[in-house]
Amino acid sequence: MDRLSSALGAVDLRQEPPPMLIGERLNAQGSRRAKRLVLEGDLEGLVDIARGQVEGGAHCIDVCVATTERSDELEMMESLVKKLSLEITAPLVIDSTDPDVVEAAVRRAPGLPMINSINLEGDGSRFSRLAPVMKKHGVPAVALCIGPDGMAKTPEAKLATARLLYEAGRPYGLRAGQYVFDVLTFTLGTGEAEFADAGKSTLEGIAAVKSEFPGSYTTLGLSNVSFGLEPRARRLLNSAFLYHAVRAGLDSAIVNPLEITPYAQLGRAERAAAEALIYNESDGALAELVSRFGGSDGASAQAEKVDPGLPPGRRANFRIVNRLRDGIESDVAEAVALRSSLPPPSPGKSLEAPQEATHEGAIGVLNEDLLPAMKEVGDKFGAGELILPFVLKSAECMKAAVAELEKYLLKKGEAAKGKLVLGTVYGDVHDIGKNLVRTIFENNGYEVHDLGKQVPVQKFLDKIKEVGADAVGLSALLVSTSKQMEAFVDRARSDGLDVPVLCGGAAINSSYVNRIAKKDSIYGPGVFYCRTMFEGLRTMDRLVSGRDGLLSEWRARLESWSEPERAPAPAEPPRSSVSPVRPPAPPSLAEPVRLGPADVDMGQVWGMLDLKSLFKLSWGVRGRAGAAHQAGHERLLEQWKVRVVREALFEPSAVYGFFECGARGRVLSVRAPGGGTADFEFPRSALEGNLCLADYFGKEDIVAFQAVTAGRRVSSLVSEWDAQGRYSDAYYLHGLAVEFAEAMACWVHERVRREWGIRGGLRYSWGYPACPDVGQHRLVWDLLRPEESGMTLTGAGQIVPEQSTAALVAHHPEAAYFRT
Repeated sequence: MDRLSSALGAVDLRQEPPPMLIGERLNAQGSRRAKRLVLEGDLEGLVDIARGQVEGGAHCIDVCVATTERSDELEMMESLVKKLSLEITAPLVIDSTDPDVVEAAVRRAPGLPMINSINLEGDGSRFSRLAPVMKKHGVPAVALCIGPDGMAKTPEAKLATARLLYEAGRPYGLRAGQYVFDVLTFTLGTGEAEFADAGKSTLEGIAAVKSEFPGSYTTLGLSNVSFGLEPRARRLLNSAFLYHAVRAGLDSAIVNPLEITPYAQLGRAERAAAEALIYNESDGALAELVSRFGGSDGASAQAEKVDPGLPPGRRANFRIVNRLRDGIESDVAEAVALRSSLPPPSPGKSLEAPQEATHEGAIGVLNEDLLPAMKEVGDKFGAGELILPFVLKSAECMKAAVAELEKYLLKKGEAAKGKLVLGTVYGDVHDIGKNLVRTIFENNGYEVHDLGKQVPVQKFLDKIKEVGADAVGLSALLVSTSKQMEAFVDRARSDGLDVPVLCGGAAINSSYVNRIAKKDSIYGPGVFYCRTMFEGLRTMDRLVSGRDGLLSEWRARLESWSEPERAPAPAEPPRSSVSPVRPPAPPSLAEPVRLGPADVDMGQVWGMLDLKSLFKLSWGVRGRAGAAHQAGHERLLEQWKVRVVREALFEPSAVYGFFECGARGRVLSVRAPGGGTADFEFPRSALEGNLCLADYFGKEDIVAFQAVTAGRRVSSLVSEWDAQGRYSDAYYLHGLAVEFAEAMACWVHERVRREWGIRGGLRYSWGYPACPDVGQHRLVWDLLRPEESGMTLTGAGQIVPEQSTAALVAHHPEAAYFRT
């Protein structure tokens, strides 16, 4: 697949899902602001335009600095390209009518830019001047369907011109992938009969060109289709036309991404009006679109979707469900006034009234407008209609609504449905799941006392008694730390504590929870496995509204449950058939190598990011809802990359070293440079050839260890943003940092391989089947001393900060991952 690239990143010309978006606002010919900045020579301002386009979702940036008022286009273009290349991750699309300017910019731009544009107008001189540049530098170009007879208007003419362009490139050796055909579109906003079928013709032209030249690409100057219309109508027509163009085969579009509304967010009437004009279904289609959807687009497209005719409580409900934060405080204040029989507040103001007069009204708004909205969000999440980041956006709206609502309550917390003490168990530093639970519970009317992470059993017990909690929530990510849940239930049972226990986290399942609930004697108040935060919420709702009924059902199920009989432990399997090999010579057996932020090549690390893991596991972009938002999250990733660098969100560091070692049975003894040994004992698999990690080493061998981190600032920022109600930002940053640490581990591993002179071998991290005991991190710490690089260990052997990882590197060419 063909790609564009900059000094800081690369973009596929064919995005999945399409289209690739080319930001159009850095163009002095089409943007008044860009022209003003060009005339002022304000490079910083122009870079800000480009940055805004990238943050808005553009994959690459169209750059045009040509004006009639300045004669130094070439010098201006070179200066701007140089500056953009240092500060903007997105590749560039070089846009100029002067071939000399284009060639100079292509030479100046690092990576692989694109040319905008080539054509066969007149004598074809522009094509003949730029085709050699395309060949020499391997760059693609927007190929306008303009031939000797002018602009192609019909589908047949568009295809014929594309053929001429393609044939004209043969003598120069141009590839199909270097053609990005623009079949041209003309405005539907004038009502001229000549262009009545322009929309259909463009769509049919795209399909025809893609069919004949499948190895090439297509693009459009999208906003041309709506030229002459008012802003709101332009947004609507552009959005609908882009959707249908992509279905016809469009690969990219030159557009301001901030002015596109996803097709799924357009109302039925909006779609119908736009499509009637695009497909020329009636003579009155343009008038209908203008009369119904013309006018200013000053508010965001999302804000326009809130029906001002709805009662204020319903508006607040709608905003929470649809993640529309702006204006929710005013809706809540007006809803409280309405329920309290008081005059509505001034727009944008809080209600000024005695709390005695507003208290019951506020309770009504909470119970009848806000909480049902969060329930609907939860139901949609459970049904796979929403991805988790969008749930957090709704929670941000709910937090703002509740903050306004609290102004009208007699005292904070009086309206709480119940009290939950919450925390991550002792030894466990992972708290993102626990934070999600807190967010959802708080925004559904519960008073949550969050004790944080690494919480000892006694601290849970003390807080439960202090606040009179209705339940306690325990979270654990690892099998080793989940044992703290059993310790809590044992202690609560022995103390006669009457508090239900909600258990959640990746390390546990229903069988584990049933086992600790039934151990010795059934824990009467109940121990419940909550697979998701919403399952926990439903359990809590039943505990506070019908506890006896829930406990009766739970006890009946538990009494009939029996733990599956465990097979007797097999005898120690024999050694695998793997034979050690002669170890390659390491570069050094002296002090470990330490890398600080200045030593880390961020571009290379980003290139090793596992996008599937990031989107599906860390960002929750999965299922039916996730598929619909994949492209948006790919753009969001590019924005976060820029933020990480610009705001120094990560402080990456690493340490690695090579050590003498020797294997005996399942034990790998590693000799520290200063004396002494660290003995690692690994399990032997009875499932896959009796493999054991120690089998890959001989009696005298070499092993490498490494540890990497994204830095301590991430954890503090996640906590800070979470406390500020920036739930989705905290969630995105946490997930990106986790995956960045994994990518950094890959990068350091490649460095180890290079220095060691090996191509094969594998990296094994603790917590996985081949080396499951994270407590062995202490042995790694004895060897590498990662404390000097900012990484420490908890009592259970987990790494702090959480966004870190450690690994053993085996050089054996047959090394494989295996189950135990």
